[in-house]
Amino acid sequence: MMPTGKQLLLAFSGPESAPEDLRLLALAEWMGVPAKTLATVNGEALLQHLASPLVAESCVAMSAETLTAVMQRGGSDMHALLNGAVSALFVFGCADRPEQHRALSSVTSGAISGVNALNERAERFSLPGEAASLSRQLAGLSFSGSTEEPAEAFELRAGLVDAEVILTANERPVFVRLNQGTMKIFLLSLPLPGIDKPLSRTHGIEEHYAALVAPLIWLRFCFGDNCRHAPQSTARLIIDDPGLSMRYGFLDYEALQESMQRCRYGTSVAFIPWNGWRTRRKNASRLLGEGSNLSICIHGCDHTKREFELADGPRLDAKAGLAMRRMEAQQARTGAGFEPVMVFPQGRFSARAIKALRANDYLAAVNTTVFPAGHDAGDIRVRDFLRPAVTSYDGFPIFQRHYPRSFFALAFDLFIGKPALVVEHHEFFREGCEAMEEVVARLYKADPALHWPSLSDQLMRSCLERTLPDGSQEVLFFTRRFVFDNRRAHPGRFSLSKQEPDAEAIQSVLLDGVATPWTIEDGWLKLEVEAQPGQVRRVEIIDRETVRPVAARFGVAYNTSVLVRRALSELRDNVVARNERLLKVADGIAKILKVSGSG
Repeated sequence: MMPTGKQLLLAFSGPESAPEDLRLLALAEWMGVPAKTLATVNGEALLQHLASPLVAESCVAMSAETLTAVMQRGGSDMHALLNGAVSALFVFGCADRPEQHRALSSVTSGAISGVNALNERAERFSLPGEAASLSRQLAGLSFSGSTEEPAEAFELRAGLVDAEVILTANERPVFVRLNQGTMKIFLLSLPLPGIDKPLSRTHGIEEHYAALVAPLIWLRFCFGDNCRHAPQSTARLIIDDPGLSMRYGFLDYEALQESMQRCRYGTSVAFIPWNGWRTRRKNASRLLGEGSNLSICIHGCDHTKREFELADGPRLDAKAGLAMRRMEAQQARTGAGFEPVMVFPQGRFSARAIKALRANDYLAAVNTTVFPAGHDAGDIRVRDFLRPAVTSYDGFPIFQRHYPRSFFALAFDLFIGKPALVVEHHEFFREGCEAMEEVVARLYKADPALHWPSLSDQLMRSCLERTLPDGSQEVLFFTRRFVFDNRRAHPGRFSLSKQEPDAEAIQSVLLDGVATPWTIEDGWLKLEVEAQPGQVRRVEIIDRETVRPVAARFGVAYNTSVLVRRALSELRDNVVARNERLLKVADGIAKILKVSGSG
């Protein structure tokens, strides 16, 4: 990546911007890159635009269709027109058409001999390791996908040296960089993403990797720190369900702690609050004491089936509050501190559950899915996955986590500035910690500067920054308690923003414990902060107190079913899991009793 980056994206178009032009502009704006569209219909008009002082501070983009139209109307030698005036050119929408072949050959001095259809839909995409300076955490990785139409790929001139293949589809180049004199030319044959497309559990962000990867790489390369980015890469392992005994199922805590220290990683246990009364002070001190990078967060309340998927607001509020009180009681009795972060059992929750978490002062939710049950189409779109957390519901942050088998998803999260949150269960440690150590090694290979702070710490510091043209910084943050570090070598003024759809719900904003001025603009809370080099500033958003209806008591039958469920779950994990035949029998009994479910 360029260390500072250009200030402006100049998008050349025809007399009217085409849909692909608008998609690029929308993505650039979402990533914090200012963009300006310039209509270009012939070579003379292009020359006039290139003479503008704006060009020196800009990267230039145009569709292959626009490039072809300019060449056909008086700009026959595109390389001569652009070289020397443009430092970086992005040509997108390249297709298998004779007129485009000629335009691409002209602008690349013959390096591209054509664009050929593969006569098949692309299903496997790869980012060669040789282009690591561009693709960074994604270099050397592959992902599965499918294009709606047969893919098209570039034909590179034989013996071409000064070129990099950044992305391939079915082992054919679809995104390349060519060095032409002082100009770097990026060519893309895949469609650009529509960042406003609605997503769902069944049609998630994974379907859009192929469209997103290339333009994001180009934006990050060209605009550097002027494009929104995370100040630090972080990761965390989260293990669901174990109690604080020295061994749970296949998980040996002593072996885990030794592995974490040796391989430099950190773990949070998603702890079921119902188990709090059973935690021994000695174990809590031994596992969570000073110097340990092990912590616990909150995993449901009783961990009953779909307990946070309800639409019953008072009951959800009672569940969230009871879970927090149980964790506080455990801390008071054993000294076992905890992180006020919710991991939903089985990953299932309702939009109303998010409101309950906010009302009970949770910091965030971390989950395998960010889609609540029965969510409305359009609530969550492609653009929401390009931020560290989804804040579509009450401005409350939901951070996504992934199983190790989805390694590309973890690397993609690091690339766009999210924490890489890994989820597993005790069964993953059947052969010890070696499998996890392999995951950690792969993460360090993807990002050698990776840090593993506590879960709360990395979520409270999670943000996206960009440098504005005047040298100041804009910072987007996502949790109501935010820790900001001035990592610059000089004092600065910073514009901080967080999505907050309900201004009436906010009572005040504190900066280092003192009330500070703030405003709400278009659903975004904003405040100005000054910080000295290395100074840490702490922001806290305080909600107004509201009267919340009281839920009915859960009852003896419910509490008995919880007791049975917890006993069966621990019998399964600690005893039966080691015998496959017994495990099948136990799962069958649990289903009959309707107390099954894990996660």
